[in-house]
Amino acid sequence: MRAIGTLARLLLIGLMVCGTTVMVGCTKKPSTNDISKLEESRSAAEGAERKLAELRQERMKLEADLQGKQNELQTNEKERDDLKNKIK
Repeated sequence: MRAIGTLARLLLIGLMVCGTTVMVGCTKKPSTNDISKLEESRSAAEGAERKLAELRQERMKLEADLQGKQNELQTNEKERDDLKNKIK
């Protein structure tokens, strides 16, 4: 769920960068206001990309943990079933 929100923010930032580029137009030199907006958008996009990379790493770790827990569960269920069969 967080990844979707992060992806949406990243897309929004990308659209802002494109919009800023279009607003600059065909002038020879962008204004300082345009440059500051572009820098702000760039830094926000870099921050969103870092956050996305962190979330992807966290997701991979959680998926690995889940797989380990599922394997442990299967082992324990098999052991339980073996013990039940020994009792009967």
